[in-house]
Amino acid sequence: MLFDRNISTKRNVILTKGVVPSITGNGDDNSYYNRLIKMIPAEVIAFYLALDGIVVNMNNSETLLWVVFGIAVAGTWLYIYKANNVTKFVQQILIVFSFALWVYVIGGPFKNLSWYDENYGKLLVTVYTFFIPLIYKPE
Repeated sequence: MLFDRNISTKRNVILTKGVVPSITGNGDDNSYYNRLIKMIPAEVIAFYLALDGIVVNMNNSETLLWVVFGIAVAGTWLYIYKANNVTKFVQQILIVFSFALWVYVIGGPFKNLSWYDENYGKLLVTVYTFFIPLIYKPE
């Protein structure tokens, strides 16, 4: 495990007798920055980008892009649950949604849809990334 992606709750702090690991090293695991980092599945985005780069130039790439997206969505959940031990269901959903949103902005399989507009994705990812750590604070 690279780092503990779970966002700490009061219960975590009580169980660990106040010792909660922090990404920034300042001991404040519930800081805005720490919650933000824990909600962006950077490892899975890198995995997806590698597969996307391979598939985009292949025959049947439109279908394969959807297959890769589906694998990566499932992989996101498995990775955060199995490798990072994220057990909070709402946090799992938000991380998977974060991944799907990043793929939408990148284009992925969505770029082939008639209604696709990357500008909406850019707007949504900016707003989502800014607000989700402010709104999601598990107790």
